[in-house]
Amino acid sequence: MAGGRPSRATIYSRLDEAIADLNQRLGGLPSPAEAEDIWDDLWHQEAHHSTALEGNTLVLAQVRQLLDEGRAVGAKELSEYMEVKGYADAARWVYGQALEPGEWTNGDLLTMQEVRSVHHQAMTPVWNVAPHPHANADETPGNWRRHDIQEFPEGMKPPSFTDIDHLMRD
Repeated sequence: MAGGRPSRATIYSRLDEAIADLNQRLGGLPSPAEAEDIWDDLWHQEAHHSTALEGNTLVLAQVRQLLDEGRAVGAKELSEYMEVKGYADAARWVYGQALEPGEWTNGDLLTMQEVRSVHHQAMTPVWNVAPHPHANADETPGNWRRHDIQEFPEGMKPPSFTDIDHLMRD
């Protein structure tokens, strides 16, 4: 494809070449067990930064204590701790699926059931202590919203709730 985005096949081919080069020059990537400290650090960083983007005010040290020791340190709202905990648990599940997919998977890169499952896992802890004030009973974690929401302050207009299902399937 000239001047545009490379095809998926091209990207996979480039990845295969890079992995072969890595294997030849350095003997390959470390196993997940050998790289556990690296993955743990990535997990802490990801849980912190991803929830901070959404307005969570926990600092990295608080995230580490919460995830490593199960302790909520500091004087923050319980919902902030639960937001981080849910996100981190969902991320751990996703990492695990990359290593050993469950027997229920159909081999697709990503299924709608996986999206809903990850959303349910990520959102349930915070939802249990602070459900969204405008959500109805059909909009719990793992489900799509059933009402339209306002534009974001930066001007992004979310799609109508009637379009979400087909947009997600696209």
